[in-house]
Amino acid sequence: MRKRTPTCGFISDFIIMRLSPASQHLLLLLLSVLSLTNPSLANTTDPSVNTTITPTTTAQPWTVNPSLTTTTDPSVSTTTVQSWTAPAIFYPFGSAAGDTEHVETGGESYYYVGLSTPFKFFGRTYNQIYVNYNGLLTFNVPSVSGLYNPTRGTEDFIAALWNDFDDNYSGVFSYQQYTNGSVLSRASQDINQYFSQVNINADWVFVVTWRYGSQPNPAILFQVVLISGSGQSYFLMNYGDCGMLYGQVEAGYDTINSTYHFVIPDSSNGNYQSLKNTTNVNVPGRWTFSAWAAPAIFYQFGSAAGDTEYSLNSDEGYLLIPFSIPYTFFNHAYNSLYVHFNGLITFNQPQPSSGPNYNPSRGAEDFIAPLWSDLDDYYNGMFLYQEYTNGSVLTRATQDINQYFPQNNFTASWVFVVTWKYGPQQNPAILFQVVLISDGYFSFFLMNYGDCAVLYEQVEAGYDTINSIYNFVIPDSTNGNYQNLKNTTNVNVSGRWAFIASNESVITTTTTTTTTTTTTTTAPTTVQSWTAPAIFYPFGSAAGDTEHFENGGESYYSVGLSTPFKFFGRTYNQIYVNYNGLLTFNIPSMSGPYNPTRGTEDFIAALWNDFDDYYSGVISYQQYTNGSVLSRASQDINQYFFQANINADWVFVVTWKYGSQPNPAILFQVVLISGSGQSYFLMNYGDCGMLYGQVEAGYDTINSISHFVIPDSSNGNFQNLKNTTNVNVPGRWTFSAWAAPAIFYQFGSATGDTEYVSSDEGYISIPFSIPYTFFNHTYNSLYVHFNGLITFTQPQPSSGPTYIPTRGAEDFIAPLWGDLDDYYNGVFSYQQYTNGSVLTRATQDINQYFPQNDFVASWVFVVTWKYGPGQNPAILFQVVLISDGSLSFFLMNYGDCAYGQVEAGYNTIHSIYNFVIPDSTNGNCQNLKNTTNVNVPGRWAFMAGSENVVGLQVRLQSFSDLTKKEDVETVLQQIKQMLLDRGLSSSVVMKIRKVEKTKP
Repeated sequence: MRKRTPTCGFISDFIIMRLSPASQHLLLLLLSVLSLTNPSLANTTDPSVNTTITPTTTAQPWTVNPSLTTTTDPSVSTTTVQSWTAPAIFYPFGSAAGDTEHVETGGESYYYVGLSTPFKFFGRTYNQIYVNYNGLLTFNVPSVSGLYNPTRGTEDFIAALWNDFDDNYSGVFSYQQYTNGSVLSRASQDINQYFSQVNINADWVFVVTWRYGSQPNPAILFQVVLISGSGQSYFLMNYGDCGMLYGQVEAGYDTINSTYHFVIPDSSNGNYQSLKNTTNVNVPGRWTFSAWAAPAIFYQFGSAAGDTEYSLNSDEGYLLIPFSIPYTFFNHAYNSLYVHFNGLITFNQPQPSSGPNYNPSRGAEDFIAPLWSDLDDYYNGMFLYQEYTNGSVLTRATQDINQYFPQNNFTASWVFVVTWKYGPQQNPAILFQVVLISDGYFSFFLMNYGDCAVLYEQVEAGYDTINSIYNFVIPDSTNGNYQNLKNTTNVNVSGRWAFIASNESVITTTTTTTTTTTTTTTAPTTVQSWTAPAIFYPFGSAAGDTEHFENGGESYYSVGLSTPFKFFGRTYNQIYVNYNGLLTFNIPSMSGPYNPTRGTEDFIAALWNDFDDYYSGVISYQQYTNGSVLSRASQDINQYFFQANINADWVFVVTWKYGSQPNPAILFQVVLISGSGQSYFLMNYGDCGMLYGQVEAGYDTINSISHFVIPDSSNGNFQNLKNTTNVNVPGRWTFSAWAAPAIFYQFGSATGDTEYVSSDEGYISIPFSIPYTFFNHTYNSLYVHFNGLITFTQPQPSSGPTYIPTRGAEDFIAPLWGDLDDYYNGVFSYQQYTNGSVLTRATQDINQYFPQNDFVASWVFVVTWKYGPGQNPAILFQVVLISDGSLSFFLMNYGDCAYGQVEAGYNTIHSIYNFVIPDSTNGNCQNLKNTTNVNVPGRWAFMAGSENVVGLQVRLQSFSDLTKKEDVETVLQQIKQMLLDRGLSSSVVMKIRKVEKTKP
């Protein structure tokens, strides 16, 4: 604000007011001196468009133009000499074919080639290749010198014919990429011929050819053809003549760590001149390979890994394999197993030759069925196996089991890996694997899945035990969706399923002798008393619980809580424990239907079913306010929700047991935990016997704002709950009972938001469905930054805020601008709305805060940032952009903020409009949830565009010193009151823009 100190006389004050059109008309009548200021500035930009022009150069292809002088004598007869041609197996090459050519007369040069289509080479994808003069293609390094070793393990390469050619020959190599035409058709035909059932449609081919010695009839000729299409990749190596070479020679390929490698025998044994007669596809001179690699989840397998292999052609056979140490499978210890060609492992007896009876509870034998089907009816294939008692495989198994089952502190001492491959090798149409793991006490097994081609019989994947005490079926295996197995998991690793195969005690010892005719089984030796799984908190009379025995009926018990419990935004002082496996808060009891979004009450459904129709049982509960249970609860929550840093001060444990006691047929438990202003709950599952009628496990809230259903509870697979988890602890599900403050607009994946998880200072450009006006500039998109910033004109630098409210270089909204990535991982989510309840809510909010506008929202954009443990984030804030196509507004909503200095506010180009929330830059950002400019704690509301700005010139005769702020405010209030008395809205904002002295 610029001011000039008045001395005496008259003063002209130019006062800017934001008024509605109706108010403008009224003031024109009353004051007669008005100037309407309506700056016309509409700059529409689209910052999401980024145009980059890359200069290109064109290299002239190398050509040969030999000079030939012929002397003709008519008296001398002549014969015609046929020109040299390459063998028919060779793809077109040379300048006539349009190749790029390089002539070399010595030296070990190489050339970089950018690939127009990425090429996948044994699990790694490359956008470039290096063509080496010494007969080598490399991917990750530009050049490779000897030694010539098939298992170097340091780089990915194809050695077409690797030798120091420059010591003996000059020559030429040429290359070309193809994305259309007859070369692609030829490549498709070749690959489909050599790999039955592949059905590739090549969309990219790269041909590189080496020629050494005299041209055009080279002494040495060979070629590599890379082919990709239909998500697959292959390569051919073609050989012509090969003159004398000196020094070591090698032809084949290798990969990083030599996971995959191969050397053509005749290349390294001194017989390289015979390469034009060798083949692996019955075409002399041609070797063909798939560049396929098994998914990373697979343990090493194949002959290169030392496996024993069994190839089978249309046979449902099996092989008995002895173990070096016993393996315990659900309380039975075995010294051997049977591996079946039809995708089955059995322990106590071989299975019939026919396929599965597709029953998850056969009950006659212990088995693991990774993919049980009549595979021999359609595919040839093999299975491979190996037993490990030391080395890197045990290390990997140890890491895997401790990741999925962290409570065991496990160290593997024995691993057995068996892998099935069906269809074309090396790129199998069907691939799966079982890994048995043991430390001599605990036992586990993994099932890994790759591709699965069409099968024409029923399929089953899972396991079963004698009498079906323990059993499980992967749902996608029996519902016809088995081709999706590579995307399914129970441990958050796509394609992998992990199971514990032994309890804390082994109750039966079974020994199977390794013979072809007899099997001997000893009787059970030791039976230990039943104990609940280790995940369960103490329960029962011995733990001091209150117990209720039930013989039928749907009873419930009201329990007054010694400490209030906050459940998704509502605080309760009581809870109702229902016999039907349900906890309710606002009503005493509930009957079906079992619907995950009932929306009429707050409840936790540990296992909701009509138990009284089938079982008698007992429910028990206890509240804790001190002792070891609180310590255990604190540790559990801090483990599952990093940065929660909770110190539990209250725990409520309720346990349901149904069926025979003390070894219940059905056992489950809920643990409520609160402390440090936070609330959580656990659901623990043990065995679950047969239930009839619908089952549901999960939770719901009033209006179903927050809700969840455990999938295996409602799809009929409830008996598997003890193996499911969301925290990598089988049988345990853990949830935060946190809810965002009521001021927040709906957000998250459950509401349809697009989410971005990030741990760096990135940003994303988001286009608008309709333009949004931000302080006289109209935009069609914006940039949402992970560091708590929205910009319109350009993305911001990666560094944090400069904490200057008037940067002036760009339009931005900074709800909470800081280097958040230095301390937290998080997520931001967003969604645009053009209809529905969100627009209704936005309309109500704007009319409440800016009542003079009679506003109706037609577009809303909501973006929300969450940092730290979710579901209870350490930092939560939100921006809501609102428009009716003319007027624009934005809200900033604040929840918790665990951070230091930041900046919150907004700024515009040249800082014409700017604002900083004081508590954001003074280090008090934790208080933002209590601050406001609209009398709603945690919310700040602003008008962002198309304002009606009125200039009012007033001549005053006053003795006031208008250089003093308090005198200015007094004059403004007097003028405003005069206007209010004449009908002006009370929401008018008045500011001094200019004060100057005028002549009397």
